[in-house]
Amino acid sequence: MTTHELPEEPVFAFTPSYDLPDQPQQIRIVFEGMDGYIPTALVALTLGDAERLCDRLNRRLGLDRDAWSRLVARSMAAARGSEPLH
Repeated sequence: MTTHELPEEPVFAFTPSYDLPDQPQQIRIVFEGMDGYIPTALVALTLGDAERLCDRLNRRLGLDRDAWSRLVARSMAAARGSEPLH
């Protein structure tokens, strides 16, 4: 899906970058059906802090951690051209 095909009510979630777990984490946005992510200016100092922040942001979207983690896994797997682990 391209940005030109983004649905009227897209399903999206906030996620930590997960690049280096022991480093500050950029918060990113992933969209259902779109490969990869969109970076934000939000940063958390630890992975735990980032996950808690994403839990709070995603809860407002109606997503618990399992739900947003699955959405993130699908998006990242599509970007890599492989199947998600979940």
